[in-house]
Amino acid sequence: MQFTNRRKIVRTFTGQFEDYSKYKEPLSNDFHHRCAYCDTLDNIITTPFEVDHFIPRKIFKDVRDDLDCDYTNLIYCCKKCNIAKSSKFSGDISVANPTNEMFYDPTEQDYNDIFYRNEYGIIVSEDPKGKNMISELRLYRPLHALAWLVGQTNDTISALEHRIEATTDVEQKEKLNSALNKLYKYYHKLNNIFISNYNEKNDLLASINR
Repeated sequence: MQFTNRRKIVRTFTGQFEDYSKYKEPLSNDFHHRCAYCDTLDNIITTPFEVDHFIPRKIFKDVRDDLDCDYTNLIYCCKKCNIAKSSKFSGDISVANPTNEMFYDPTEQDYNDIFYRNEYGIIVSEDPKGKNMISELRLYRPLHALAWLVGQTNDTISALEHRIEATTDVEQKEKLNSALNKLYKYYHKLNNIFISNYNEKNDLLASINR
């Protein structure tokens, strides 16, 4: 299967701020409310998403300070991925249009062509740089697979709700509603497990996997 069949990320915001953190709302819209790296939806966790500098601040500080609030250098991502990425960088900061060659820019490269989910929902890749990204960003964590499962379940609920709305057969509607109620319970249980593990500082699921 593909990474997530996620939609293409297009930067549409043209405004300017003097504080990079103020770009979070337009970034969330342009990035479809998903982490640019692991594709987790921002509304399924209680930990706020963050603004990542694709070329890290530690690298461009006092050299290319213009990159601090350059919208093309800002990435919408979850806290786990932002911490994992940290100040990792490879490239030449002195060129006219520098980039972080250590990672694929999610606004320039379709991640569906680089990453995919295995049968367990774990993010994998056959691409050399993609493999390195999985290692550096810790995208192999079961936590990210759990986030994907929560999202898939949510999509199934939405599809079932639309089907129930369109169904006129009373008996069938009753059966579908029964299935929907069970799915609601499953979703809430699954989401609670995900949130508790996401908020766990020791990254319990990752430690179990090792």
